[in-house]
Amino acid sequence: MNGHTADYDVIVAGAGPAGSVTAKTVANEGYRVLVLEKNTACRSPCAGYISRTINIEVPGESVIQSKITRMRTYFPDLSFHDFQLNGFVVDRPLFDMELARKAVESGADIKWNSPLVGMGAEGVRFRDGKSSGKIIVGTDGVFSKTAALLGLGKQRFATCAQYHMKGIHTLSQTSEIFFDALCAPGGYIWVYPTGADSAKVGLGITKGRISPRGYLDSFISKSHASGRFCGEKKEYITGALPVGGLREKLVFNNVLLVGDSAGMADPVTGAGINNAMLAGEIAGKTIIKALEKDDLTILLEYETQIKKLLGKPLARALEKRKQMDACCNNEQLQEHLPELWVTFKKYWL
Repeated sequence: MNGHTADYDVIVAGAGPAGSVTAKTVANEGYRVLVLEKNTACRSPCAGYISRTINIEVPGESVIQSKITRMRTYFPDLSFHDFQLNGFVVDRPLFDMELARKAVESGADIKWNSPLVGMGAEGVRFRDGKSSGKIIVGTDGVFSKTAALLGLGKQRFATCAQYHMKGIHTLSQTSEIFFDALCAPGGYIWVYPTGADSAKVGLGITKGRISPRGYLDSFISKSHASGRFCGEKKEYITGALPVGGLREKLVFNNVLLVGDSAGMADPVTGAGINNAMLAGEIAGKTIIKALEKDDLTILLEYETQIKKLLGKPLARALEKRKQMDACCNNEQLQEHLPELWVTFKKYWL
C-alpha cells in the first residue's frame, strides 16, 4: 500500500466506543494499531443508554448503573405513553475507559492528550508527534478533525447539557423523556435512573435563545415536573450530538469515518452508542480484509455495509427531524408527537 514501511497498520483518531471497538477488532488479529485521543480520559454528555437489541459485549457489569425495562414519553401537557424496552444505563466515562482498556489488551497503543492536527501522505500529525499508518480511521465525534482535514462540511448538531442528580424521585427501571418546546426547543429532556434516588437529567436542543444549561436549570426548577427534581446537582457535563443524518461518503481512499464523525447518531433521539459499536466492528473486519489482501479498494465494502444496515432507519429519522423542526410550539408538539418519536406506532407508518 505504501512504498515505505508504516509505523502502524491502522491509526484511529478518537477513543470513544467507535474508536475502541475498531482498534480492538483490528489489533486482535495482530495488526499494529495506534489510537489518538485528544482528552486525558474519556468523557461524554450522554445518558449512556444501551439497548440489548443487538449483540454488544458490555465490558464488565461494574459499568452498568441501572437496568431499563420501560420508556415513559411525556407530551407537553404531561400525559404520557409507556413503551417496553430492554437495555441498561452505563457510566459513560467508565464504559469508554473499559472499551479502551480492551483495545489495549488486544495489543493497540493509546496516546492520551494527543489530538490529531494534520493528515497527509506521510501519515498523521498529532500534538507532540507524528506517525505513519496505512489506514486512518476518524472516530473523533461530531466536530471531527479527521472530517475537517478531508475538507468535509460541518454536521448539524444538537447541544446538550446534563447533571447527575442525587436525592430525587425516580421511576424504577424507567427512562423518562419530556417534550416541551419551552424547556427544550427542538429537542427533549431525558431522565435516566442510576439508582433508587439518583439519575442523569439532561437535555438536547437544536434552537433556543439561552444556553442548554439555562434551559435545563429552568426545567429542574420551574417546569410542571420540577417538584420531582429538587435534589442535589452533582457533576455537570456539556457537549454535542450530530442530528444531520449519515454522511454521504464514509470512505476516502485510506481514510474511514465511523460513529458520530460519520453522522451515525439518530437525528431525533440522538442515540449513537449502539450504531458506533456496530460500525466499529464492521470497520475493523473490513480493514483486516483490506490489510490481508493488501488492497485499499476493499475499504469501500465498509460504506456499502453501513448504508445497507443504517441507511434506511437514519434517513427516516432525518425526515422526522425535519418535521420536528417545524413544530414551533407545544400545541403542535402535543398534536404531532406520535408521528415523531420512536416509541409510537405512528412513527413507523
